[in-house]
Amino acid sequence: MRLKEIRLQKGFSQKKIADELGCSPNVYSRYETGDRQPSIEILIRLSEILDVTVDYIIENCNVTSHALTAYETELLFASRNADTRAKEDALSLLQKHEQKK
Repeated sequence: MRLKEIRLQKGFSQKKIADELGCSPNVYSRYETGDRQPSIEILIRLSEILDVTVDYIIENCNVTSHALTAYETELLFASRNADTRAKEDALSLLQKHEQKK
């Protein structure tokens, strides 16, 4: 696992990560050394705290990238800034178009 590498890159202390996880620094340290394996729930929380994917944490090199295109990213940001009605209309339009294929 890349926990120590990622933590250091982000500038976090073991105590900070442990506090965010709700565990002791000793427990978190054991995750970094491999003496203890985190549960999937802990891995998901770590990915949120460290702002990386679980695959990146566990060094899964065989994962296919599902990166968004620039256009998909633009759509995502536009939807985040739209009101509820606009979001519903856009989704409905896209789903109708998808069904015609």
